[in-house]
Amino acid sequence: MTRVKINPLTRAHGYLSVELEVEGGRVTDARSSGLLFRGFEQMLRGRAPHDAVYLTQRICGICSSAHAIAAAMALENAFNIEVPQNGHLLRNLIFGADILQNHLRHLYLLAIPDYIMPPEMGPAEARRRGDYRLPEVLDRRIREHYLEALETSGLAHKAVAVFGGKAPHLQSILAGGVTEHVLTDRVMRFQSLLSQIQAFITDKLVPDVESIARYYDDYFNIGAGYGNLLSFGLFPTGTDRNQRVFKAGVIQNGQTGTFFPRLITRETGASWYRGDEGPQPPDRGQSTPFPGRAGAYSWIKAPRYNGEPFEGGPLARMRLAGLYRGGISVMDRLLARAVEAKEIAGLMNGWVRQLVPDRPTISWVDPLPATGSGAGLTDSMRGTLAHWVSVREGRITDYHILTPSAWNLSPRDENGRRGPLEEALVGTPVADETNPLEAGRVVRSYDPCISCAVHVLEKTACAGSGAVPEKGERREKNKTPYN
Repeated sequence: MTRVKINPLTRAHGYLSVELEVEGGRVTDARSSGLLFRGFEQMLRGRAPHDAVYLTQRICGICSSAHAIAAAMALENAFNIEVPQNGHLLRNLIFGADILQNHLRHLYLLAIPDYIMPPEMGPAEARRRGDYRLPEVLDRRIREHYLEALETSGLAHKAVAVFGGKAPHLQSILAGGVTEHVLTDRVMRFQSLLSQIQAFITDKLVPDVESIARYYDDYFNIGAGYGNLLSFGLFPTGTDRNQRVFKAGVIQNGQTGTFFPRLITRETGASWYRGDEGPQPPDRGQSTPFPGRAGAYSWIKAPRYNGEPFEGGPLARMRLAGLYRGGISVMDRLLARAVEAKEIAGLMNGWVRQLVPDRPTISWVDPLPATGSGAGLTDSMRGTLAHWVSVREGRITDYHILTPSAWNLSPRDENGRRGPLEEALVGTPVADETNPLEAGRVVRSYDPCISCAVHVLEKTACAGSGAVPEKGERREKNKTPYN
């Protein structure tokens, strides 16, 4: 048995370490460790409630709109604030554009480089050794699209800014709706950007991912994990925030079921915190950071649904919506993300036409009530996102966040069950233990975001320290890894 440590794993948002046990050419056990602590839940205590919408966006620049919407939903739930139809439509358009920029960046910048031959130049040249199968003409075409995807994701960020004010960390979403008005010039600007993005997704992104799937079809049998899928629902359809275009639900043992928020718990037994022993309701408890805690190996906590590990993301949403009928694997996650990008772009074309000028976009409640508590549950780019807020005497007294990568990349729970990513890594073939690219493909299929997943970076923990880095390249201590 050989231990292989990828630390840090590159082409992921934030500092992620993965440790593998390899025997007989396959992974027999795995641990994933989030190495970045943020502390946003502590920062929010004592702040004005409206601050939650703006501060939580700073958790992550790649999915800031998701946190804005979850925070706004939590406040609306706490104070019974209704959002007008135009407000829901504008939120869906802002959020949809942000999801598209994320899917473009994830697929082309982070995931697809695992399947195409790197150029013979710069730091990428060191990764040319490995399992690359695409014909040269197809390989070259996708590399060209890589650069075009950068430009197209930039267009998506511009689309976010049309009604969001700026991107990332937009300014227009508040409890009650969106502060921007429906103006003809903005609608036309948004439609122009969307048409360019949609054309790239339809003509290039989807065919590129389908081509990769044909040549790497063995990855339909790699990375399945538990097979448990979870969605909180995405894109409200109207004034009822609980009715979503992509409906909430669970898939377990191949069966589709109803989602019940009360069945969510979280654990910290394998995480660097003290307090909160055993499964806890996600909106209670005070976990104190405790780096070096015996038996712990991650800053990420362990969310569970009905006591079981679940993963979320495009695959869960597309399976529940009946828009993707494949299985649960590395390649299924990539294909479902491409399908979702095309589907969301089409939905956005409909939403922008439903906007009505001179109708309200926000229900102003100022000041907010002094006391209340509520939850904001939504799906986001890479899975399920939930914010819980408690307000007393006009100030936030408690705030809790469970992010998609907390679900997907969680450590073991009190029963020793691996997190979804850890379980998905078990059984992965590894042809070269000094170059475990197969494991990298499994990890990146989840679109991991450590910036979101844990809320003090220990320099020595992320600097290589003699570990075997991804793609076989060895570095000296404290050298910055390439992405």
